[in-house]
Amino acid sequence: MFPGKARRILVLAPASVQPQWHSEMREKFNLNFWSYSKGQFTDAYGQTSQPPDNPWNTQNLILASSHLVRRQERMEELLAAEPWDVVIVDEAHHARRKAPQNRKETPNRLLELLHQLREKTKSIVLLSATPMQIDPIEVFDLISVIGLEGHWSYGDTFCEYFASLANQPNENLLKFWQQMTAAYFKHGGKSCPRFQAYLHQGDRLLASRIEDFWSGKYPTINLRQYLNDSIFLELSQKYLSVHTPLKEKMFRHTRNTLREYYKRGLLDRDVPQRNVQDQAIALEPTREAELYRQVSDYVRDFYRLAQKENRKALGFLMTLYRKRLTSSFYAMGESLQRRLDALLTHQGNGLTDDDYLNLEDQDDPIIDGLESLMEEIHPKEIEYLEDLLRQFANTGEDTKFSHLLTILRQEFYHRDSAIIFTQYTDTLDFLRGELQQIYGSQVACYSGRGGEKLKDGHWHNVPKEQIKREFREGQIKILLCTESASEGLNLQTCGVLINYDMPWNPMRVEQRIGRIDRIGQTFPHVIIHNFYYDGTVEAKVYQRLRDRIQAFSSVVGSLQPILAKVPTLIERATMSADPQEEDVLFAEFDHDLEAPPLQVTLDDMVQMDVEADIMQIRQPRPPAPFTWQDLERWFTTSPALKQAGITFEAQSDRQWVMTTDKQTYQVTFDPITFDEYASSTRLLSMGDHLLDGLIRSLEKPKAELSNPQILS
Repeated sequence: MFPGKARRILVLAPASVQPQWHSEMREKFNLNFWSYSKGQFTDAYGQTSQPPDNPWNTQNLILASSHLVRRQERMEELLAAEPWDVVIVDEAHHARRKAPQNRKETPNRLLELLHQLREKTKSIVLLSATPMQIDPIEVFDLISVIGLEGHWSYGDTFCEYFASLANQPNENLLKFWQQMTAAYFKHGGKSCPRFQAYLHQGDRLLASRIEDFWSGKYPTINLRQYLNDSIFLELSQKYLSVHTPLKEKMFRHTRNTLREYYKRGLLDRDVPQRNVQDQAIALEPTREAELYRQVSDYVRDFYRLAQKENRKALGFLMTLYRKRLTSSFYAMGESLQRRLDALLTHQGNGLTDDDYLNLEDQDDPIIDGLESLMEEIHPKEIEYLEDLLRQFANTGEDTKFSHLLTILRQEFYHRDSAIIFTQYTDTLDFLRGELQQIYGSQVACYSGRGGEKLKDGHWHNVPKEQIKREFREGQIKILLCTESASEGLNLQTCGVLINYDMPWNPMRVEQRIGRIDRIGQTFPHVIIHNFYYDGTVEAKVYQRLRDRIQAFSSVVGSLQPILAKVPTLIERATMSADPQEEDVLFAEFDHDLEAPPLQVTLDDMVQMDVEADIMQIRQPRPPAPFTWQDLERWFTTSPALKQAGITFEAQSDRQWVMTTDKQTYQVTFDPITFDEYASSTRLLSMGDHLLDGLIRSLEKPKAELSNPQILS
């Protein structure tokens, strides 16, 4: 790395965002990470490498799936590898204990792995939009990976501290708080300058009393005098909420933070408001409703068989099929056909890359069990599948798709474009096949296959930059996306998003909405349409969420403990054939919605500090020792490089063709040009090994420069 502070870097990310990390580390930071998947490494330019021995020692910049390293053999390899300078974990909340609400120390493998990696890395960075889903102990688990000391290193004590801040103080509580803050300062905690300034603007004597009391420097004999001082207690509770290890170890930005930035002139535009509309679609009563029921029966029967025989992976497979049923009949039919083919040929398990993305939220036994998924076959399953697939051939007009066309026509009266999200590439293929007949080349796709555009009646792969540019310019009217590759697209020019299916995890819906509800959105209001089949379990759940807590109308922070229960609720309700059991489940859910659990929220634990952010933003940066224009001039006009057989031929838009004795590269020195043509052009800047090669060529003695240097 150019500053010389980090050489070996490991990024662990869910498989769904692994491609995004791969491209953006190159496009934003000019770093060529090697992505580890399916037993081989792939670099940012498509070159592959088969790793010998321990793969984690083969490269210094490695990107891997966070559920891949949860496999026992991968964990052992990783822990046996050379130490790392930096380990970055995206969606770090997947590292958790199995039952957070019970407060028992039952970490899953990812959390175990991170604790062991602490001893083999200089620094760990954990990234998560939802670090607390059920209980504050989840925040403790993540922060303890980074490191907690003294009284803060005990989970129950950590949680009790934050839960008690809203309580009426007594002598015991004052002693407890003083013990915790004294431990905070003892182990390196620093006073917050902003809060110090705030205290000293008022009563300076009171400020000194507060700082002395909570630092633990002086023993206090008479606590009652403090309990009777309401001003002291009011300021103290603010002081106690700021001076915790979270101040140094957690950095949090919310929509409210962004709104504050906008008010203070740091952002050109405010974040938009949301207009969320539910679209409950009635199944056609004879064809669709009956087929929906029969597929549900198939899934439920074999799910129960899996539960009875403790075959967790088979149960997981059945939940995948039930999820696909809510997406489209086409996706369901394709899944059942793959399952039948796997059963008949005894090869594979019928899963797609989309299905494997669901592993991110699963327990360790399911990940282990997928490899042996096909060992046992129920004799009636093949017959069951063949009968179902015959019925899929006669589904007729698709009711949900017809409703989609109606919504698109309505929206296109007022807006120029729309984004349609689905969980599954099968559904995307169905939609594009139907929509191309109406909208032709104005339809484009972005999925795990990359960008795709229609040309001469066929779908062709195109660079992400082309999708972004044509969508921004209005040439693309409808963009079909799956979650696996939509991150990183610049979608702020679109004000309409349609969720063609609703994931069981509501936070995935929130992440989709985040593609357009972001800084730079050109519309003051964005419109969200949520599609689901009326009368289904999913419809009942999402209607309750919208009616009771206005889910998706704003970003859900304190509601996360409720939303975390939704996937389990839907699974239990869809797999139950007993209406009374379903009624009981929904009665419990209604109780949770009407009486949310009284517990500390993340907002209570981590205070927004806009002033500190602004101070940091406005700190002067040291000037760069040279500019990209300097690099361009030095290298493109260098006689030494020309003598070494390396030439530059100018093209348009600040691009050059760089030629060595055996290879030609399309390059630029300009970051803005690179941003427009990142898929076809390399940025010659610090971090790119082509530039390193050029520098080495210039350092060689003149005698050696008579032989052409080959850059790789």
